[in-house]
This record gives sequence, structure tokens and C-alpha cells, in this order.
Amino acid sequence: MGIAERFTEERRARLAAQRLLEQKQAELFAANKKLAEYAKELNEEIRETREEVGSLRDENMRVKADLQTATRRTEIAERRLWDSVETIRDGFAVFDSGGRMIAANTAYLSVFDGHDEIKSGVTYIRVLQICTEEGVIDTGDLSPTAWMLERWQSDAPKPYNFELWNGQYIKLIDRRSRDGDMVTLALNMTETMSVQTELDTAREKAKAATRAKSSFLANISHEIRTPMNGVMGMAALLVDTTLDDEQKLFVDTIHSSAAGLLEIINDVLDYSKIEAEKLTLNIEPFDARTCLTEVVTLLRPAAQDRGITLNFEYSDAVPDCLLGDRGRMRQHYVQPIGQCRKVHNRRSRQSDSDPRPHGWPKSPPHRRDRQRDWNSTREPDSDFWRVFTG
Repeated sequence: MGIAERFTEERRARLAAQRLLEQKQAELFAANKKLAEYAKELNEEIRETREEVGSLRDENMRVKADLQTATRRTEIAERRLWDSVETIRDGFAVFDSGGRMIAANTAYLSVFDGHDEIKSGVTYIRVLQICTEEGVIDTGDLSPTAWMLERWQSDAPKPYNFELWNGQYIKLIDRRSRDGDMVTLALNMTETMSVQTELDTAREKAKAATRAKSSFLANISHEIRTPMNGVMGMAALLVDTTLDDEQKLFVDTIHSSAAGLLEIINDVLDYSKIEAEKLTLNIEPFDARTCLTEVVTLLRPAAQDRGITLNFEYSDAVPDCLLGDRGRMRQHYVQPIGQCRKVHNRRSRQSDSDPRPHGWPKSPPHRRDRQRDWNSTREPDSDFWRVFTG
């Protein structure tokens, strides 16, 4: 090969190498450009990641602070709750759904003083078992095991009352919560039972006093009725003797007055019916004019001795025969009219009887009392007369 050919080959080789170099440089530039864009994207992602990490760190710190605050508040609320429960004089305990004690106040634990196993973790069944072993709980016809299981499986077992070995009375109340826990109350009923005992004692004393009062009234009745029957008997015998009209009127007045007094005694002796609000009126037909005549005749001598004129007017609108309690009617007139002689020595008293404005015969006869006082210009004491006239 000549020098010219060799020179041409070398030139071609240089041109090819130069083109290859330019190509590699272009590829390297393109690669560097892509690398720069990737680095830029990576830096952006790193920056965003750092911002997210910082935001999460701040949020984590806030959550941690809120959690600490909530924890402190929960601890304070729980402490206040149990401090309040401790101040209750009644027992309080909570068992979880598995039947193990979660917590109990001092009052509940004191019920089982001397049993060290009664504390957090003890089972509900074991607590009842200790009570049955000590003899403070009577399971009745059921076996202790069956009774305890039945009570535990019930959502709201019946309250159970029992007396402890130290003389205290306890009322056991169990209720199951929505989560399956069992809440137990041991109410101290000692004071209530003591008050109930005192009430029972007072009630027995009151009954004894009532029986003694009734016995006294029954005994005194014979002492009063015997001479009263003697007065009535002698008056009846005296009527059969030779008497003038005035004496016969006096004897009839004695007899009717004694009969009226005997009726009053019978009502007083029936005090048990009065206390029971079962006192009944003796409703029967009676002569109202005769009843009033007997009252005025009875009271007129004593009134005349004090210079008092006692009269009565019987309205024609009132029938002679009325239906009612004759003895009560006599009392209705005797009490106010008899008080006249206690007011003044010179006074006129007049008693009128006529129907009430409401109509007859549904309303009883109305008594209207009029009085005149010649020794005084003051009006009669209305309060005094209201006691007797209603």
C-alpha cells in the first residue's frame, strides 16, 4: 500500500473516531441532562418528604399532648369517683364479665373483715360461698352452688337481706351492666331495722294503750249505766204514783234526760268506732216538737233561777215527724242553749226552728238563736256562739 492510501485510511479512521466521540458526547450530555432532571425531582421529593415528616412530627406531638391531658383527666375523674365511692357508708363492688372483682370500696370489704382473700381478683361465686359458709345466707330449698349460680346468671337478681355475725343488717343488690359486668351494692340497713324495731315497739305500746282505754271505758260503763238505769227505773215507778201535772212533768223530764244521757254514754263507750270513723247515726222517725219541748223543759228551771227567760218557737213549715238521730238532735240544742246561763244573769234566749233555705227535707231543720241582753249594749260574742251553733 502506498503512502497516499495509508494517509487516506488514517484520515478516515480519525473522522470515524471524531464522529464516535461526538456521538458519545451527545449521549453523555443527554444522560447528564436526564440525571440533572432526576436529581431535581429527587430533591423536590426529599423536600416534600421532609415537610410531611415535620407535619407528622408536630401532629404526633399534639396527639401525645392531648393523650397526656386526657390521661390526666381520666385519672382525676377516676380518683374523684372512687373518693366519692369511699365516702359512701354502703358497700360497692364491681365484678367483670368473668366474675372477678375489679374494685370495691372500704365499706364493702369491711363486711368481710377477717377474710384476706376478699380483694381485687376474687370471684363473685367465692364471695357468696364465704357468706354461705359463715351461715349469714340461707339458700332455702336450693343447694348453695345452685343458688350462687342462679344469682350470678341472672341480670337482676332479687335483693337479699341478711344479718352479719356482728349484728349488722345488710341488703344485697346486684345488677348487671350492658358490658356484662356485675355491680353489687351492700346497703347497711342496721339503722333502718333499729328504727323499724322502735316503730314496732311504739305500735305495740299504742295498741296496749288503746286496749287499756277500751277496757277502762268498758269497766266504767257498768259504773255509769247501773245508777243511770236506777234513775230511769225510779222515774218510771214515780210516774205511777199520785202526782200533780207539774210533778209529772218534772218526772217525765228526769226520765227523758236520763235516757238522753244514756245515749251519750253509749256513744262515748263506743270510742273505738269513733277512732275508726265508723260511728253511725241512728236514723229513725221521731217527734221533733216533743224533742225540743223536752230540751227546753230540762233547761228552763236552771235558766229561771238566773233570771233568764227561755222560750222556743216551732215553725209551721217544719213537720212534727222527722227522720234522723233523736239523740244527736237533743245534743245539737242542749249544748248552745245550756251555755246561756254562763253568759249573763239577765238575758232572754229564744230558739226558732225552720227549714234551711236550701229546701226541705234534704237539709236538716235550721236553728236560729236570738238573744237580748238588758245589762249590756255590746253584741253577743260571735266566736263564743260559733263553737256551739256551727
